[in-house]
Amino acid sequence: MSVPPSTASPAAASPAAASPAAASPAAASATAGAATAGAATGGAPDGHAVVRFSRDCELRPSEDRWLQAGLAAALPDLRMAELFAARPNLFREADHLIVGVDRVSGQPVSALGASWTATAAGDRFLHIGVQFVDARLRRGPVFSTSWLALLEDVVAAGGFPLLSALRTYNPVAYCAMRAYGRLPGAVMYPEVGPVDQDPDVTRLAGEISATLAPGAPFDPASGRIAGIGVPRDLYRGRPRCDDEAVNEHFERHTVPGDRILCVVHIRETATVDAIVDNFVRRTTRSAPGVATPADPAAPPP
Repeated sequence: MSVPPSTASPAAASPAAASPAAASPAAASATAGAATAGAATGGAPDGHAVVRFSRDCELRPSEDRWLQAGLAAALPDLRMAELFAARPNLFREADHLIVGVDRVSGQPVSALGASWTATAAGDRFLHIGVQFVDARLRRGPVFSTSWLALLEDVVAAGGFPLLSALRTYNPVAYCAMRAYGRLPGAVMYPEVGPVDQDPDVTRLAGEISATLAPGAPFDPASGRIAGIGVPRDLYRGRPRCDDEAVNEHFERHTVPGDRILCVVHIRETATVDAIVDNFVRRTTRSAPGVATPADPAAPPP
Protein backbone atom coordinates (compact mmCIF):
# COMPACT_ATOMS: atom_id res chain seq x y z
CA MET A 1 0.00 0.00 0.00
CA SER A 2 1.45 3.38 -0.95
CA VAL A 3 0.24 6.87 -0.29
CA PRO A 4 0.06 9.11 -3.36
CA PRO A 5 2.06 12.33 -3.26
CA SER A 6 0.06 15.34 -2.11
CA THR A 7 0.33 19.07 -2.32
CA ALA A 8 2.15 18.81 0.99
CA SER A 9 4.72 16.41 -0.38
CA PRO A 10 8.43 17.28 -0.52
CA ALA A 11 9.01 19.62 -3.41
CA ALA A 12 11.80 21.48 -5.09
CA ALA A 13 11.25 24.33 -2.68
CA SER A 14 14.01 26.52 -1.43
CA PRO A 15 14.38 27.13 2.31
CA ALA A 16 12.94 30.57 1.67
CA ALA A 17 9.63 28.96 0.71
CA ALA A 18 9.03 28.28 4.37
CA SER A 19 10.71 31.42 5.69
CA PRO A 20 9.97 34.49 3.54
CA ALA A 21 11.82 37.74 3.85
CA ALA A 22 8.93 39.17 5.85
CA ALA A 23 9.58 36.73 8.69
CA SER A 24 11.37 37.77 11.83
CA PRO A 25 15.09 36.93 11.85
CA ALA A 26 14.70 34.26 14.51
CA ALA A 27 11.78 32.53 12.81
CA ALA A 28 13.28 32.78 9.36
CA SER A 29 16.61 31.44 10.57
CA ALA A 30 15.06 28.52 12.40
CA THR A 31 12.82 27.49 9.53
CA ALA A 32 15.56 27.87 6.95
CA GLY A 33 17.79 25.86 9.22
CA ALA A 34 15.22 23.07 9.23
CA ALA A 35 15.25 22.92 5.45
CA THR A 36 19.00 23.10 5.06
CA ALA A 37 19.38 20.41 7.71
CA GLY A 38 17.54 18.08 5.39
CA ALA A 39 13.92 18.43 6.47
CA ALA A 40 11.67 18.40 3.43
CA THR A 41 9.51 21.45 2.86
CA GLY A 42 6.39 21.49 0.77
CA GLY A 43 3.78 24.02 -0.14
CA ALA A 44 0.18 23.90 0.93
CA PRO A 45 -2.17 25.89 -1.30
CA ASP A 46 -3.62 27.92 1.57
CA GLY A 47 -0.40 29.86 2.17
CA HIS A 48 1.30 27.45 4.55
CA ALA A 49 4.26 25.17 4.11
CA VAL A 50 5.10 21.94 5.90
CA VAL A 51 8.49 21.13 7.34
CA ARG A 52 9.21 17.49 8.13
CA PHE A 53 11.47 16.09 10.81
CA SER A 54 12.23 12.44 11.53
CA ARG A 55 14.85 10.23 13.13
CA ASP A 56 16.98 10.87 10.02
CA CYS A 57 16.58 14.63 10.33
CA GLU A 58 16.27 15.56 13.97
CA LEU A 59 14.91 18.80 15.34
CA ARG A 60 17.89 20.90 16.34
CA PRO A 61 17.91 22.95 19.60
CA SER A 62 17.44 26.28 17.80
CA GLU A 63 14.51 24.87 15.80
CA ASP A 64 13.00 23.37 18.94
CA ARG A 65 13.10 26.77 20.68
CA TRP A 66 11.54 28.42 17.62
CA LEU A 67 8.76 25.83 17.55
CA GLN A 68 8.02 26.05 21.26
CA ALA A 69 7.90 29.85 21.25
CA GLY A 70 5.72 29.97 18.14
CA LEU A 71 3.17 27.46 19.38
CA ALA A 72 3.00 29.08 22.83
CA ALA A 73 1.88 32.25 21.04
CA ALA A 74 -0.46 30.39 18.68
CA LEU A 75 -2.34 28.46 21.38
CA PRO A 76 -3.38 30.92 24.10
CA ASP A 77 -6.08 28.50 25.30
CA LEU A 78 -3.41 26.04 26.44
CA ARG A 79 -0.71 26.42 29.08
CA MET A 80 2.06 25.70 26.60
CA ALA A 81 4.89 27.21 28.65
CA GLU A 82 4.06 24.88 31.52
CA LEU A 83 3.83 21.94 29.12
CA PHE A 84 7.28 22.61 27.67
CA ALA A 85 8.74 23.10 31.14
CA ALA A 86 7.41 19.69 32.18
CA ARG A 87 8.21 17.96 28.87
CA PRO A 88 11.14 19.79 27.26
CA ASN A 89 11.80 16.98 24.76
CA LEU A 90 8.19 16.65 23.59
CA PHE A 91 8.85 17.41 19.93
CA ARG A 92 12.19 15.62 19.71
CA GLU A 93 10.66 12.39 21.01
CA ALA A 94 8.46 11.92 17.93
CA ASP A 95 9.59 9.54 15.19
CA HIS A 96 7.76 11.74 12.68
CA LEU A 97 7.05 15.44 13.20
CA ILE A 98 5.16 17.65 10.74
CA VAL A 99 5.32 21.40 11.37
CA GLY A 100 3.03 23.86 9.59
CA VAL A 101 4.62 27.23 8.85
CA ASP A 102 2.87 30.43 7.82
CA ARG A 103 4.54 31.67 4.62
CA VAL A 104 4.00 35.34 5.47
CA SER A 105 5.13 35.46 9.09
CA GLY A 106 7.51 32.50 9.05
CA GLN A 107 5.94 31.37 12.32
CA PRO A 108 4.87 27.80 13.18
CA VAL A 109 1.10 27.34 13.21
CA SER A 110 0.79 23.61 13.83
CA ALA A 111 2.67 20.50 14.93
CA LEU A 112 1.69 16.89 14.41
CA GLY A 113 3.91 14.15 15.77
CA ALA A 114 3.70 10.37 16.04
CA SER A 115 5.84 7.38 16.97
CA TRP A 116 5.65 3.65 16.40
CA THR A 117 5.49 1.45 19.47
CA ALA A 118 4.07 -1.94 20.47
CA THR A 119 2.09 -3.51 23.27
CA ALA A 120 3.54 -6.20 25.52
CA ALA A 121 1.74 -8.73 23.32
CA GLY A 122 3.55 -7.42 20.25
CA ASP A 123 0.73 -5.46 18.61
CA ARG A 124 2.38 -2.59 16.76
CA PHE A 125 0.57 0.76 16.74
CA LEU A 126 1.13 4.39 15.88
CA HIS A 127 0.93 6.68 18.90
CA ILE A 128 -0.14 10.21 18.00
CA GLY A 129 1.62 12.12 20.76
CA VAL A 130 1.60 15.67 19.36
CA GLN A 131 -1.36 17.42 17.75
CA PHE A 132 -1.51 21.21 17.97
CA VAL A 133 -3.10 23.74 15.60
CA ASP A 134 -3.15 27.53 15.87
CA ALA A 135 -6.40 28.56 17.58
CA ARG A 136 -7.35 30.65 14.50
CA LEU A 137 -6.83 27.81 12.02
CA ARG A 138 -8.47 24.78 13.61
CA ARG A 139 -11.30 24.60 11.09
CA GLY A 140 -9.10 25.14 8.06
CA PRO A 141 -6.97 22.96 5.75
CA VAL A 142 -3.88 22.90 7.99
CA PHE A 143 -5.33 19.81 9.70
CA SER A 144 -5.75 17.68 6.56
CA THR A 145 -2.52 18.93 4.94
CA SER A 146 -0.49 17.98 8.00
CA TRP A 147 -2.16 14.58 8.36
CA LEU A 148 -1.54 13.66 4.73
CA ALA A 149 2.12 14.63 5.08
CA LEU A 150 2.38 12.54 8.25
CA LEU A 151 0.81 9.52 6.56
CA GLU A 152 3.26 9.81 3.68
CA ASP A 153 6.19 9.74 6.09
CA VAL A 154 4.76 6.97 8.26
CA VAL A 155 3.97 4.73 5.28
CA ALA A 156 7.47 5.24 3.86
CA ALA A 157 9.03 4.26 7.18
CA GLY A 158 6.84 1.45 8.43
CA GLY A 159 3.65 0.93 6.47
CA PHE A 160 0.14 2.24 6.94
CA PRO A 161 -0.86 2.38 10.64
CA LEU A 162 -3.58 -0.25 10.89
CA LEU A 163 -3.69 0.39 14.63
CA SER A 164 -3.40 3.94 15.95
CA ALA A 165 -3.95 5.58 19.33
CA LEU A 166 -4.39 9.05 20.77
CA ARG A 167 -4.87 10.21 24.37
CA THR A 168 -6.88 13.40 24.61
CA TYR A 169 -8.99 15.71 26.76
CA ASN A 170 -10.39 17.35 23.62
CA PRO A 171 -13.68 16.06 22.13
CA VAL A 172 -12.70 17.50 18.73
CA ALA A 173 -9.72 15.14 18.58
CA TYR A 174 -12.03 12.22 19.41
CA CYS A 175 -14.37 13.19 16.57
CA ALA A 176 -11.47 13.37 14.15
CA MET A 177 -10.50 9.81 15.02
CA ARG A 178 -14.11 8.63 14.89
CA ALA A 179 -14.55 9.95 11.35
CA TYR A 180 -12.24 7.13 10.21
CA GLY A 181 -12.93 4.62 12.95
CA ARG A 182 -16.51 4.24 11.76
CA LEU A 183 -15.69 3.61 8.11
CA PRO A 184 -16.56 0.11 6.81
CA GLY A 185 -13.67 -2.15 7.70
CA ALA A 186 -12.58 -0.04 10.69
CA VAL A 187 -13.39 -0.12 14.40
CA MET A 188 -13.43 2.83 16.80
CA TYR A 189 -12.79 2.83 20.52
CA PRO A 190 -14.45 4.05 22.64
CA GLU A 191 -17.87 4.31 21.05
CA VAL A 192 -20.14 7.06 22.35
CA GLY A 193 -23.88 6.50 22.30
CA PRO A 194 -25.99 3.40 21.64
CA VAL A 195 -23.32 1.46 19.74
CA ASP A 196 -21.94 -1.88 20.89
CA GLN A 197 -18.24 -1.78 21.61
CA ASP A 198 -16.09 -4.27 19.71
CA PRO A 199 -14.51 -6.62 22.29
CA ASP A 200 -11.27 -7.09 20.38
CA VAL A 201 -10.51 -3.40 20.08
CA THR A 202 -11.50 -2.93 23.74
CA ARG A 203 -8.91 -5.54 24.67
CA LEU A 204 -6.33 -3.80 22.49
CA ALA A 205 -7.17 -0.49 24.14
CA GLY A 206 -6.39 -1.95 27.55
CA GLU A 207 -3.02 -3.21 26.31
CA ILE A 208 -2.26 0.14 24.67
CA SER A 209 -3.14 1.99 27.87
CA ALA A 210 -0.76 -0.24 29.83
CA THR A 211 1.95 0.51 27.26
CA LEU A 212 1.52 4.30 27.15
CA ALA A 213 0.63 4.87 30.80
CA PRO A 214 1.91 1.97 32.91
CA GLY A 215 0.16 1.79 36.26
CA ALA A 216 -2.37 4.54 35.51
CA PRO A 217 -6.01 3.64 36.26
CA PHE A 218 -7.84 2.76 33.04
CA ASP A 219 -11.61 2.40 32.58
CA PRO A 220 -12.34 0.18 29.57
CA ALA A 221 -16.01 1.22 29.50
CA SER A 222 -15.25 4.92 28.89
CA GLY A 223 -11.64 4.96 27.71
CA ARG A 224 -10.59 7.15 30.64
CA ILE A 225 -6.98 7.09 31.79
CA ALA A 226 -6.90 8.89 35.10
CA GLY A 227 -4.43 11.58 36.11
CA ILE A 228 -1.89 11.38 33.28
CA GLY A 229 -2.18 14.94 31.94
CA VAL A 230 1.00 17.04 32.11
CA PRO A 231 0.49 19.66 33.30
CA ARG A 232 -2.75 18.77 34.98
CA ASP A 233 -4.35 22.10 33.99
CA LEU A 234 -2.99 22.24 30.43
CA TYR A 235 -6.41 23.31 29.13
CA ARG A 236 -7.56 26.70 30.43
CA GLY A 237 -11.16 25.64 29.83
CA ARG A 238 -12.98 22.48 28.84
CA PRO A 239 -12.88 22.16 25.03
CA ARG A 240 -16.05 21.26 23.16
CA CYS A 241 -17.02 19.87 19.76
CA ASP A 242 -20.20 20.02 17.65
CA ASP A 243 -21.46 16.64 18.93
CA GLU A 244 -23.23 17.09 22.27
CA ALA A 245 -23.14 13.36 23.01
CA VAL A 246 -19.34 13.41 22.75
CA ASN A 247 -19.13 16.55 24.91
CA GLU A 248 -21.28 14.83 27.51
CA HIS A 249 -19.07 11.73 27.48
CA PHE A 250 -15.96 13.82 28.18
CA GLU A 251 -17.72 15.87 30.85
CA ARG A 252 -19.05 12.77 32.60
CA HIS A 253 -15.85 10.75 32.54
CA THR A 254 -12.98 13.22 32.81
CA VAL A 255 -11.66 15.90 35.12
CA PRO A 256 -8.58 18.03 34.38
CA GLY A 257 -5.59 15.74 34.18
CA ASP A 258 -7.53 12.79 32.76
CA ARG A 259 -7.40 11.67 29.14
CA ILE A 260 -9.67 9.57 26.94
CA LEU A 261 -7.79 6.89 25.01
CA CYS A 262 -8.97 6.82 21.37
CA VAL A 263 -8.05 3.81 19.25
CA VAL A 264 -8.77 3.05 15.60
CA HIS A 265 -8.22 -0.44 14.20
CA ILE A 266 -8.23 -0.73 10.40
CA ARG A 267 -9.10 -4.24 9.24
CA GLU A 268 -9.58 -3.91 5.47
CA THR A 269 -7.36 -2.57 2.69
CA ALA A 270 -10.27 -0.67 1.15
CA THR A 271 -10.55 1.36 4.33
CA VAL A 272 -6.92 2.42 4.01
CA ASP A 273 -7.64 3.63 0.49
CA ALA A 274 -10.72 5.56 1.68
CA ILE A 275 -8.77 7.33 4.42
CA VAL A 276 -5.93 8.36 2.13
CA ASP A 277 -8.30 9.45 -0.64
CA ASN A 278 -10.22 11.59 1.83
CA PHE A 279 -7.12 13.47 2.94
CA VAL A 280 -6.07 13.94 -0.69
CA ARG A 281 -9.50 15.34 -1.59
CA ARG A 282 -9.62 17.67 1.38
CA THR A 283 -6.10 18.94 0.76
CA THR A 284 -6.95 19.55 -2.91
CA ARG A 285 -10.12 21.40 -1.95
CA SER A 286 -8.05 23.85 0.09
CA ALA A 287 -6.73 25.36 -3.15
CA PRO A 288 -7.84 28.97 -3.84
CA GLY A 289 -11.42 29.18 -5.06
CA VAL A 290 -12.32 25.66 -3.87
CA ALA A 291 -14.70 25.22 -0.95
CA THR A 292 -13.35 23.51 2.16
CA PRO A 293 -15.52 21.72 4.77
CA ALA A 294 -15.98 23.87 7.85
CA ASP A 295 -15.36 21.08 10.33
CA PRO A 296 -12.05 19.16 10.03
CA ALA A 297 -13.57 16.39 12.13
CA ALA A 298 -16.48 15.85 9.75
CA PRO A 299 -16.86 12.33 8.31
CA PRO A 300 -15.35 11.75 4.87
CA PRO A 301 -17.70 12.50 1.96
